This record gives sequence, structure tokens and C-alpha cells, in this order.
Amino acid sequence: MTKHQTHHTEDKLMAVYYKAVDFFDKNKKNVYYVLSAIVIIIAGIIFFTNKRKADNEKASLELSKIQQIYNAGNFQQSVSGDSLGQTKGLQFIVDEYGSTENGELAKLMLANSYFNLRDFEKAEKYYKDYSGSNKLLQVSSAAGLASVYEAKNNYSDAAKQFEKAANIDKENPFVDQYLFYAGKNYIRADKPDDAKKIFNRIKEDFPKSKYIAESERYKSSINQ
Repeated sequence: MTKHQTHHTEDKLMAVYYKAVDFFDKNKKNVYYVLSAIVIIIAGIIFFTNKRKADNEKASLELSKIQQIYNAGNFQQSVSGDSLGQTKGLQFIVDEYGSTENGELAKLMLANSYFNLRDFEKAEKYYKDYSGSNKLLQVSSAAGLASVYEAKNNYSDAAKQFEKAANIDKENPFVDQYLFYAGKNYIRADKPDDAKKIFNRIKEDFPKSKYIAESERYKSSINQ
């Protein structure tokens, strides 16, 4: 590179530098505002992440206390906790930590509890509210909602929801069972063609399923 070229390059760099300095001087206030905003946003993200992690741990602790009560089938106490307040109920956990992963698990358990207490409106609400990332729990949520519709004699929606539960995770061991329930509800909803498709799918995709024989009986009744 010649001296003339080097000098020309240096002039261009200096021009860019002075333009940058001039821009900063003219827009100093706005630049500081932007930098401050970025710092606030980053601090907010860190705070939110740490709080979410802490809340998830708190939800896990409360769930460990209520788990035995829930497993024993004491659903009213599972919802409300004990009278002394030493064990928080699932309703409290969901209200306080429902957006965390453990809070989402509590939401599903709360829906199951309300279903067993035959409070189908609240069961439906919390099955619908479930938005966790665990596929097994997503399946359980869809199947739970289907059971609510079935209990309310809404057979068409029950069938669709059982079919949805069957399609969320192909590795789920209850796929053929949910399909069978979908088929039964399609029959109750007077949708025989949809029921036949479901029963045929069980036979094709699950040749060893224990639901095949019963599915065939339902298909025979459709054809009569």
C-alpha cells in the first residue's frame, strides 16, 4: 500500500470517528436512555428467571407435602389443604405458582381432584388451563377434559378430545384405550362413520390390543 493510500484510509477512519463523536454529542440523551432501558430489561429478565426458579422450587416443596393425601384419594383435602394450614392445598399451589412447571403439575392434580369430587366445571377449567411441556401430562390433561365432556353427556366433544389424547404422543401406552373411548363416544354422538374409522384404526395399528374384540362388537352393532 502506498503512502498516499495509507493516508487516504486514515482520513476515512478519522472522518468516521468524528461523525460518531458528533452523533453521540447530538444524541447523548437518547443514547443514555437506550442504554438505561437495556440495563433495566436485562435486570428484569434475570429477576424474573430467578423468581420463576424459586417459585418452582416452592411449588415442588408444597407438592411433596400434599402428594400422599392426593394418592390416598382424599380429594377435598388435596384441594384445600389441612385445617391447620401446615399443608397447603393444590388450589393454593396453583394460585401462587401455577405458571411454573411444578405449578402446572399441581394444576392437573387439582383438575383430577375436582373431577373426582364431581365438580365438573372447575375440573374443565383446570384441564383447559394446563400448559406444561411434559407430553405425558399433556395426554392426561386431554383425556381428563374428554372425561369431563363424557360426564356432561357431551359425547361429540368427548370423542374428539379422546382422539386428541391418543394423537399427542404415539409412544403413550394408552393410545389404543383412548381411541376405543373415542369410538364409543362417537357412537353415543350418533356419528357411526367416525366410530368405524376409529375402530378400524385400533385393529390396524394395535393388532394385539385388548380393545379389538369389543371394538368389533361395536362395529357389528353399527352395521345392524
